[in-house]
Amino acid sequence: MPSSLIESSSHIVLVAHINPDADSLGAACAFYSYLLRSQKKISLFCTSNDIDQRLAFLPWFDKLTQRFPVDADCVICFDCGSYSRLGIDTTLPLINIDHHASNDGYGTHAIIDVSAMSTTQVVYEYFVANSVKINGKIATALYAGLLDDSKCFSLGKCDAKTFAMAHHLIQSGADHAMCTDWLYRRRSLASLRLKGKLLSQMKLLSDGRVALFEVTLGLLEETGATLVECKQILDEALEMRFIQAALMIIEHPRGGSKISLRTDGEVNAAKILKEFGGGGHATRSGARYKQNNDSELIKNLITMITKELV
Repeated sequence: MPSSLIESSSHIVLVAHINPDADSLGAACAFYSYLLRSQKKISLFCTSNDIDQRLAFLPWFDKLTQRFPVDADCVICFDCGSYSRLGIDTTLPLINIDHHASNDGYGTHAIIDVSAMSTTQVVYEYFVANSVKINGKIATALYAGLLDDSKCFSLGKCDAKTFAMAHHLIQSGADHAMCTDWLYRRRSLASLRLKGKLLSQMKLLSDGRVALFEVTLGLLEETGATLVECKQILDEALEMRFIQAALMIIEHPRGGSKISLRTDGEVNAAKILKEFGGGGHATRSGARYKQNNDSELIKNLITMITKELV
């Protein structure tokens, strides 16, 4: 059982995925707070060196490190829909906590609930099942992930269970105002410049039902925006009438492209991007395409998306 592995370990590394969001890092930070009570050695790890600064409000954000400790004897990863999302290769005992349908259950133990709104919900239910007392720091970290993955409770997947969890976390000390402010009301000048450029260059395909955005390294340099800020426009594109899928192809600094796909549910994003070695949710998925032929990539993706729309 995961609890027995945690109990027998001396140095546990909590891993947030590459380019972490509030769900991955929030789940890791909540677990960090919980494990501090055990008097064990705990490390909070992420391989990315450019963490979204909108997440700086999360408890223990300042404890993040890019150095994987050599004396670690256990790894717990959060929200990593595939093993590659860890950004490291390890032979240590691994506990895989997630809510992605694309997760194949890798690791020594896997706690996966695809019905959960967020990975922080999976962690929350683990805490409840194990009678873990939820303090203010744990509550805020868990609430941040729930708030972000539910798009501020706007997704159709939100149900009574979602709001019951939110209610309990608020009662336990989660700071709703702070989470909302940092996640939804703090936009950089670079992101606004990028948004204007992307909207002006947006292409509408498949009878206006698919929005296509192409992001070059030159555009990122011109605006000063980050890869994380690129993806924010995808969710906004889906708010446009008739748009059923928003596709973004981002030029990768090391060659190839990063693919991000958002849909309204008619198109299964995870199913399509699985063909490119990616994964995620039915409505939100990503993949890394290592070849340098974006025109062929875009043609294939649009064909696959259009077939799903018929």
